[in-house]
Amino acid sequence: MARHFNRVASGRMTALRVSPVMSKLGAWIRPVDDARELSLVHRLSVIYLMLPLSIWLVGWFEWWLGIPCVILLAAAFWQTLSGSWRAKPRAAAVAVIVVAVCWAMSTAAGGVLDFQNGDWLKHRTTLLDLGRYPWPTFLQSPLSVYTANEVYSPPLLRYYLGYYMTPGLAAHWLGPAALNWAVPLWTCIGAALMLLMFTRERRGWSAAMAALIFILFSGMDFARVVLLGVWDWIHPPIDWSWWLRISVGAEHFESGRVILPVLSNMTNLMWVPQHFISAGLCTLSMLQLRGNQRFLSVSGVVLAGALFWSPFVAVGLLPLAAALFWGNGVRPFLRWPNLLLAAPLAALIVSYLTSGSTDFPSGWIWERYEWTLLAWWMPMIYLTEFLLLLILVWALRPDLRREPFFIVCAASLILLPLYYIANNNVLLPRASLPPLLLLCWYCAETIVAGGLRRIRVRRWYSAGIACIVVILAIGSITAFVELARGARNAGVFRFENSEYTTLLHLPRSWQKENTGYDIPNVLRLLLGEDELVPPERERGELIMRSVFDVYLEEDGLVLAKEVCSRDDLDNRFFLHAVPVDPANLPVDRQPLGFDYSRDWPVYQSRIIGEGACVLNLPMPQYAVAGFRVGQRAQDGSVDWEAEYNFDSDFNGLYASLTSGEPSVRAKFNVYLDGNRLTYAKAPCTSVDAGLRFFLHVFPVDDADLPGDRRRYGFHNLDFDFSEVGFLHDRRCAAVRFLPNYEIAKVVTGQFTGRGRVWSEEFSVAGE
Repeated sequence: MARHFNRVASGRMTALRVSPVMSKLGAWIRPVDDARELSLVHRLSVIYLMLPLSIWLVGWFEWWLGIPCVILLAAAFWQTLSGSWRAKPRAAAVAVIVVAVCWAMSTAAGGVLDFQNGDWLKHRTTLLDLGRYPWPTFLQSPLSVYTANEVYSPPLLRYYLGYYMTPGLAAHWLGPAALNWAVPLWTCIGAALMLLMFTRERRGWSAAMAALIFILFSGMDFARVVLLGVWDWIHPPIDWSWWLRISVGAEHFESGRVILPVLSNMTNLMWVPQHFISAGLCTLSMLQLRGNQRFLSVSGVVLAGALFWSPFVAVGLLPLAAALFWGNGVRPFLRWPNLLLAAPLAALIVSYLTSGSTDFPSGWIWERYEWTLLAWWMPMIYLTEFLLLLILVWALRPDLRREPFFIVCAASLILLPLYYIANNNVLLPRASLPPLLLLCWYCAETIVAGGLRRIRVRRWYSAGIACIVVILAIGSITAFVELARGARNAGVFRFENSEYTTLLHLPRSWQKENTGYDIPNVLRLLLGEDELVPPERERGELIMRSVFDVYLEEDGLVLAKEVCSRDDLDNRFFLHAVPVDPANLPVDRQPLGFDYSRDWPVYQSRIIGEGACVLNLPMPQYAVAGFRVGQRAQDGSVDWEAEYNFDSDFNGLYASLTSGEPSVRAKFNVYLDGNRLTYAKAPCTSVDAGLRFFLHVFPVDDADLPGDRRRYGFHNLDFDFSEVGFLHDRRCAAVRFLPNYEIAKVVTGQFTGRGRVWSEEFSVAGE
């Protein structure tokens, strides 16, 4: 008996000594004791989000860092991803996948439409850089041969690469042509996972309705267009509406000149899938798995991975992480993946993303805009974007009033517009994606799940549901406008035929965002870079020396200056090319005798290394007899210019084009000679010529108009000055030809987003 007592007592003492240390230590080291496994779609979403980060760690960093990090990631997600991988496809799920593929294929990422806007120009160039250059990707620009720097220090490709790494790996192994299928496939998978998560556990019409709401979800941008149209019709004394105007043409329907660009789901997938897909997968995972212990044990690592997809989306996810703490407490998060892996990964990603970054302006919106403007602007944006939906959901769903996710959704949407980052306010459209997707979820849930059950009980509930449906229907117009804009692009884009070979050939405003020269020494040691050697390329022929030395290459000119500052790039560059055969010129250019290539804005200049400016100006494809190149100030005066093998008499050309009496005397005099119109002004500045011209031709017989113009009654021949004119010695002249049918009158002038600057009408009948 005594022996038994001693044995028990000894065991108890051992347990008491071990329990305070080992028991608590094992509580966060051992796997989570939770039998609830993640659904297949949630596990695939986690893999989709973390795969690019794993590729980046192995491909870009030293093996002793990248491989252990990937092993730790695999260990961290081992239990989270455990479970049956046997798919049980439902008819609704298959239909949702088909819809998602069609949705993705309607965008530029689908590989069908050749979108030419700036977003996809940057996406495609980033993907090509990942495919063509070694990893880690240092942008070895061929223009670097024009600098005399002894130390060759190319910039690092620095961007949130979550969307790009997986297709980039395919291009890295198989060549740029692999991007033609890798990018559509990767985007279709992301879109399908989002739609499957959004329609999860729904059947039949409810799944179809939820998918439709998700795809077409948007603010009431069309209502804002109508309201501003009425406001313009009233002609207020102060045209504040110009700041709110929305263009339905070249710009996004919901943005235009609005300084609060809140984009629709359709627009986001079409133009910025790197932000939208990560926001959709992370937001829906955090919402649907908010009580799942396995997911909470790695939620910090998932949030760190979201940084690699989009740091702005990660900012928008932080309130959702706070909601997870709010609803679950701290204990479920005290696991080794969150405590040991999340912070180092986040630090590494932040160090990479901030390498060589430029300080962007930021602050409160009332520090940037006047209160008189904000007094009109803020209510318009809040009411047409999300506030009405928030109020309706709050009124119809008492169960959500204490729901942490709904509270942080409302707070985020109300507070985010009050702060801006960068001139185009990149924070709001990206960081607002998580709360907007939550709002989309609550709207769909209110309509699909709870609406029909409560309509028979409360009459006011049916009215509330109808209001939500009407608001969503008005918002869906934005999605259809975006589809119409995309459908105007013809042809199929082929990555291997892209004319841009590196991000260093893009505008300097994008280079600041996508390249880094000043890499921290610690990060440089971690990157698996080999000895960098400048690309083998010879300099072009030096044909003239001036403020910039001018070199002639096969495909154009290179302007280089060894000691250069930002002041040297303040003024725009111009290039006038004279063909050997004038017939090679466009019809509108033939009276001028030379091709007036578009002025290159200063942001296309590049600074290579330390203080060396290099600019590449493409030449026309036809044989050139000579050219004039230089820089022009804003007032139209020439800072410097150089000629090669020709001498054009611009003063004599101006005199010949403006002989006789003008048909119109206005800001620009307009001369009519046969069917040729000449717009002339002296003195003239680049500001005068920078405004777009409108030219509306009214025929005697409407049957002469193209089919799509007959309902308007006139032929629209709007043009930019740089396409058909020249500016020299503070003299402007532009040429435009009229159609070959009998014309009753012509209305012409210049316009901006505010409206017409000047407008004149004159008759040409019988001339």
